[in-house]
Parts: sequence; C-alpha cells; structure tokens
Amino acid sequence: MHFDSAAALWFGLSLPAIVLLYLFKRNYIDTPVSSHLLWNRVLKELEANRPWQKLRSRLLMIVQLLVAAMLVLALMQPWVWSERKAKGHAVVVLDRSASMTAAAPAAEGGEPESRLERAKRLVTDWIESDASESAVTVIAMGGQADVLLTRETDIGTLRETIAGVEPSYGKTAYKEAMSLAAALTRGDADAEIRVFTDGQFAEPATGLSFDVPVTVVSTEEAGKAAPGNVSVAQFGVKRAPTSESGETAVTAVATIKNWGDAPAAVELSLYAGGSLAEVRKATVDPGKTASVYFERLVAADWYKLDAGGADAMRADDVSYAFLEGDRPKKVLSVGTGNLFLEKALQLAGAEVTKLAPDDAQAWIDTARDGNGPDAIAIDAVDASVLASESWQKLLASKPVLYVQSGFEGTEVPVPAGAITVGDHPATRYLKFRDTHVASALLPKSLSWGKPIVSAQNVPLVYAGEENGLPRIALAFALQRTDWPLRPEFPVFVQNALEWLTSAQGGSLGRAVAGERKEIAVSPRAASAEWVAEDGGAAAGTEIETSSGRPSPVQPVPAIPGLYRLVEKDEAGHTVQTRWLGVMPDPGESGRAAAPLSFGPDASNGGETNGTGAADLTDSTAERGAPYALWRWLAVLALAFVVWEWGVYRRGASV
Repeated sequence: MHFDSAAALWFGLSLPAIVLLYLFKRNYIDTPVSSHLLWNRVLKELEANRPWQKLRSRLLMIVQLLVAAMLVLALMQPWVWSERKAKGHAVVVLDRSASMTAAAPAAEGGEPESRLERAKRLVTDWIESDASESAVTVIAMGGQADVLLTRETDIGTLRETIAGVEPSYGKTAYKEAMSLAAALTRGDADAEIRVFTDGQFAEPATGLSFDVPVTVVSTEEAGKAAPGNVSVAQFGVKRAPTSESGETAVTAVATIKNWGDAPAAVELSLYAGGSLAEVRKATVDPGKTASVYFERLVAADWYKLDAGGADAMRADDVSYAFLEGDRPKKVLSVGTGNLFLEKALQLAGAEVTKLAPDDAQAWIDTARDGNGPDAIAIDAVDASVLASESWQKLLASKPVLYVQSGFEGTEVPVPAGAITVGDHPATRYLKFRDTHVASALLPKSLSWGKPIVSAQNVPLVYAGEENGLPRIALAFALQRTDWPLRPEFPVFVQNALEWLTSAQGGSLGRAVAGERKEIAVSPRAASAEWVAEDGGAAAGTEIETSSGRPSPVQPVPAIPGLYRLVEKDEAGHTVQTRWLGVMPDPGESGRAAAPLSFGPDASNGGETNGTGAADLTDSTAERGAPYALWRWLAVLALAFVVWEWGVYRRGASV
C-alpha cells in the first residue's frame, strides 16, 4: 500500500486524545438506597472513581477509535497497484499527419494497412482491453489540436469517433496538441497520456512539462523495417526556344529524394494537360537526390509529375507545375479563310492555326494527343466536312466559335433598325450602332444556345454551354455585314475568346494543403468555388466570402491534388478560372525533426520498448494503474459513525 499524503498522519494524534478523554471521564451509577446510612458507601465510590483509572472494555470508545482511524487513513490518500492497466482518466493523442498515410510494415499474416489505420486499431484495442473502466479524452493532431471527445466512457462512441478520424495533409500542430494534453491532465494524479504516432514529428515538441506519465505507442512493429519513402522534392517547367523559326517548347526538371535506407528505382510519368507526355526511369541512392530532365514538351495549362507510388507514402509522389505568365491561347480556325477574323484573334493574343476544309480529315487523323487547340473557330463550313467520329469527339471536348456553322436553318433577311444587345461577357462594351447585317440563318433547333444579340425578332448571336463547354454562334456570314469593319468587332472577338477559354486561365502556383493563401479575385466575381480536376471530395467547395464578395485570403483545399478556382459574376457566368496545385506538407516526407521527448523532465521520453510503447516516467505498463482506497475508507468511517449512534442510544457505553 502507498500513501500520497503522509503528512496527514499527524491527524492520528486524535486517537490517543480519545483514549485520554475516557481515562479522565467520571462515570456515575444511579443506585437506589433505603437509608442515609448508606452515604458512606457513596463516598467510598467517589474515592474509587478517580482519574487515571484502569480502562474498562467500552464499546463506544472502540467504535469512536475506529471512526477516527478510518478518517486519518482516508486523509493520507492510500492506494495500491491494481490489475487495471489504464488510469482513471486516459488522454489519447492520435497523430493524423500526412506521414501517417504511409504504409506500415505488414504484420505476419495481416492485411496491408496505413500507419493511421494501424494507430486507430491500436487505440481501439487498448481502450477495450485496458481502459474499459476509464474516462477517455481523444485529441486528434492535425492543422490544430482537435478535442474529439472529453472523458467519454461509452466504448461504442469511442470506437465510432476514432474510426472516423481522417488524415490531415497540411502542417500539423504537434506541440499544440501535446500542450493541450498536458493542460488537460494538470494536477490529476489518476491520469495518463498515450500518444499513438509513427514518431515523425515535423517539429520538435520541446519545452513542455507533464504532471502525468506519457506513453508513446509506435505504429512501427519492433524488429520490422519501415518501407522506404521517395518524394518529389522539386518540380518546375519553363519555356525554351527549340528552333530557328522561334517555335517554343517546354522543358521540365524534377528532383527526387530517397528517404529510405536502400536504393530506389523510380518510374517518373510526366503529364501535359492530362495527356501522358513522357516516362523516365531513375535510380536514387539512399539519403540522396537525383535530377531528371524532360525536353521538347508541348505547351499546356498544367503539368503533373507522378513518381509511381511504389514506396511507402503515396501523397508526396505527385507534384504539379505551371508555366510562368499566361501562355497564348491556341485557336484552330477551320474555313476558307477570313482575314478580319484571323487578325482579330491575333490581336486577342491567340496563336491561330488555319485549316482548310479539304484538309480537315487528314489533320484530325494525324493530330497528336496533348497538342490540341484551346478553342476552335469554324467559319462557314459544311456540316459534312466535320461529320467524322474523330472530329465530333474533338468538337465535344473544346470550346467552339461558330460563324454561320454548327446548325441547320433557314436564311432570312435581317430587318433594319436598332439591334438589341443582351447582358453577357461576350457582349461587354458592344452597342451595334449603325451596324448592318443583310441576312441571318434562323436555326431549326439550337438546344444549347440563347440569343444575346437580336435585330427585332431575328437572333444574330447565340451563346450557351453544351456538355459543360462554352459555345458561341454567329447566325450570319461575316461577308454579309459591315461589322468586321467597325472597332467593335475586335472587342467582340476578345470578349468571346476570354469567355470561351475562361476555364483555361492562368495559375495560382502551388500551396500546402489547408494553409491560407492570398488570392487576387476578379472585381467582377460575385462567387467562386474550388473544383477538383479529378472530381474528388473537394469538388465544388465554395470559398469564404467577405461583405458578399469572395475574400482576398482563402483556405487552400485540405486534400492534395489539382484544383481550379472558378470565379463567376452575379449572372452565373464564369469570369476566370485559375489552376492551383495542392501538396502535402514537405516536412512529413522525411524523418523526425528531433527524437520524441516527454515526461516531467522531458529527459528520457521517446525510447520505445519491444512492444512499441515508450516507458517515460514509471513502470505503469507492467504494474498496472494506482487504485485509490480513500473513498472506501470514508464510507467505512461513515458506517462506524452510524454504529456509534446505535451504541449510544442503547446505552452500551460501559
């Protein structure tokens, strides 16, 4: 038996005090007498009842001594080692950082699992076996310290909550989580802290003091080597001239880091705008880096490097890169040729490729994947020219500007008079004053478009979306109007090109998952949302707003991947779209910043034993948890008080 308050033993002096009171006590017996002659006998009795007389067997005194003894023992706070492994209050700190998504060494005969899955299983098993009678507090280490449960005793609730913990790919608040655990157990003698982690703290959690034992449970099994990890340390792209004609291509360089203890053979796949551009192989020595170069790549909105994912941690095997500045938009102009349209497209900053209708099929048959246009302009081309399956597939995947093409209809004269201009991004700054159109094609059916420019009851310009891609159609031929001669025509082409390619905007660079990033949002944007390129969990996540407008500082999506920030105006039209590559915290790819060190003096923490648990302050794991006895002693003292009252009422004091 152990005592937490030996100073309370001074209260034991109350026991001899009770005995002294009984030694000095005068006891008188009522005795009926028949004569005064018997007073002499009473006097003799008084002489016999003197102090310091020999103690008799008094039940009341024994009961009072027992009550006092129980109270003194209770004040000394006695406890014994119990078979219960967990203390009364167990604080579980669960590491859910990006490194916990790495594969854990497979147990013999067990299924492959991540470190986080193993940690959750270890937590649940420990609670059910050793902490079933304890109050459990669960803290999840992520971007901040999240208290999931406080002093929970229901096993089902604990199991469900722990099973729902998801990984956090951003910077992890290790020190904040351990500081919170220390605060929750401050001054609680019947408490302990258990940290379930892989031990790869990206920041040292030093300078903390703990009043209770801290036990680190590792996800790595003793005697089993953890799989090595390979990460993409750097990845970038840039434009480089490749010929005398001034044609530009793109060069990429990637730096690969091997964090393992054995050489790693890596297969690097580089994608340009979603199309596989090149595959390279490299061997990286343990603890070293290797650089791999890619040349003569096609220009694209974004580039993706995939290191294969054959190592322990998949999250850091993928990286994204973007060309600096906005690259020129590539426009494929299909038609017999219109100088006004071509010059307007070039003024808008587009690279125009002219394609005659007779060469259309030969071009599509030899087209190279990943080198397609950003938009297509079709000027008065018969539908049969582009009727092949390959052309229809291309048109269904690109924004298109139709000029008296793309639909069947009846040609009707355009009435003279004022032209009505609707509210649309393509019609900004347009008035159509003194513009004459001889005739227009009235479509039989045009499901995707609505008129945005009309001359009385004759629509002239249609706009809309088909399969999520923007479309604009001019219902008249440019040769039958004086509009190309007016200054408004290049403005229209500029607006149309911006709207058609708004989903192919510039980039916001790269950012760590979950961090806050300053973003210059368009003044015309009334709303915006993050859209994942792969349609993942963060697809369609609206951004934060301030005063009804998108805020200039936004949280980055919490899951690594490629995202588009889509900004829309009040009418729901896309204003601009920009790319963002989200990556996990690079600090999670490597080894721990410093050995784990916890405990009252933080001097011996982090040394794990053969079972994966670290003995930090005592040998609690072998001896069980302390079991307090003072409550039972207090109950026993109360029972003796009740017994004393019964003895007193019966008059059994002598």
